[in-house]
Amino acid sequence: MDIDTMRRKRDVNGLIGALSDPDTGIRQAAAEALGSVGDERALEALERLKFSDPDTEVRRAASVAHALVAGRLAEKKTVESLLLKT
Repeated sequence: MDIDTMRRKRDVNGLIGALSDPDTGIRQAAAEALGSVGDERALEALERLKFSDPDTEVRRAASVAHALVAGRLAEKKTVESLLLKT
């Protein structure tokens, strides 16, 4: 599974699917890639992973990625609300 290719192609569905991979490194890399892509479709899967994965590093990566995506979503909503006011 090539996480870097999925990240470059912004293949959010592929990366979300990789969060279920049996390989810890793949799950961790997929979570990190989803954080860098920043697509809100990943929020639910990252939220679930950050509490349920058996590996501490995967949970940490999912938590950081979730915060990044949520932050981008909040920024987007702020900008949209400012644009609507003008």
